[in-house]
Amino acid sequence: NNSELRFAKKNKILVYKRSDMLAALMKYNESIAVTGSHGKTTTTSLISSVLESANFDPTTIIGGVVNKYKSTTRIGKSNWMVVEADESDGSLINLFPKIAVITNINKEHMDFYKTYENLKKYFFYFINNIPFDGVAIYCKDNSDLKHLILKSKKKNKISYGFRKGSDVRATNILINEKGSFFDISIKKTNLLKKETIKNIQLNVLGKHNIENSLAAVTVAKILNISTFNLKNAFKKFNGVKRRFTLVCNFRGVKIIDDYAHHPEEIKATLNLAKILKPKKIIVIFQPHRFSRFKSLYLEFKKVLRNCDKLYVTDVYAAGEKKIKSVTKETFVNEMNKNKKNFAEPLNNFNNLPQIILNEAGRGDIVIFIGAGDISKWVNNLPKKLNKLKF
Repeated sequence: NNSELRFAKKNKILVYKRSDMLAALMKYNESIAVTGSHGKTTTTSLISSVLESANFDPTTIIGGVVNKYKSTTRIGKSNWMVVEADESDGSLINLFPKIAVITNINKEHMDFYKTYENLKKYFFYFINNIPFDGVAIYCKDNSDLKHLILKSKKKNKISYGFRKGSDVRATNILINEKGSFFDISIKKTNLLKKETIKNIQLNVLGKHNIENSLAAVTVAKILNISTFNLKNAFKKFNGVKRRFTLVCNFRGVKIIDDYAHHPEEIKATLNLAKILKPKKIIVIFQPHRFSRFKSLYLEFKKVLRNCDKLYVTDVYAAGEKKIKSVTKETFVNEMNKNKKNFAEPLNNFNNLPQIILNEAGRGDIVIFIGAGDISKWVNNLPKKLNKLKF
């Protein structure tokens, strides 16, 4: 029922899917495509920042708003293009990049793929789309991805990660409020020279973001970008909207907006919150899609135990039909079996200011987690909190 689509069909205007348009644009450019279950947007943004720092002047098309660009796109004048390849509907197999980055593979978007084996097939097809002189860059820390890459007969494959044996590996890691600090060890391969890079500073927090940055390092070294430009890009990188974004600091309570909607992403977000050493972590969780909430129910239960207080909203349907057995009340009751009064249903988002006032104190972190309209709630909070009478 989208008005633009209806107008286009009525007036016989051609309608293209995003992946079709991407494929057409990439055909005439030196393209770098980033895909994976998690970390695509940040990784694409980091690669774009590094290329921009080295005066490659790339065109970038991303799935999230990059803080520096204040947009999902950057229009460059060169023939270099960096794109985020969406895997949610299988359309990544329409893309034929010169350099392909695969961040990880997890059980995600089962509403489309139906089975995990089918999902892995699509990633395998994407890897095989790389031309004979192209390169696949992949995270070795993800075992399913590692096994998939080994099956491919493509000649140029470069791994990155924390594990020993990775071609590009992060070592001596330190993460604090000022940023993520680490060294990088690069092995000699048919595409890379042996090198050790000391004292990298990444201006975003978390081990998952260090992992994302290693993909950007790998791309940079393949393209002979200097270590100076690489370090400079990382220092200046100020992240992506809705990736652990500080909305406000209300009376010593940090209020965070985060896009995490898969258990692995929530795990990374909570680990990142713990680095800041808060007194208490309070999570407002909006499940995204009935199908995802149902298929990963046990994983959600496991990971969300790692906060101090949990509020659960209704499921954000994202166009799906309601599944009656999957409700916030059922989830809350099950979460409270091991820890009494740990979780509560959030029945009205207008109650949030009072909840924060009652539950949170100086030194606490309140994280709003989800991919639905929860972001609107958290970004409206500062005004509402300031109107409260004490």
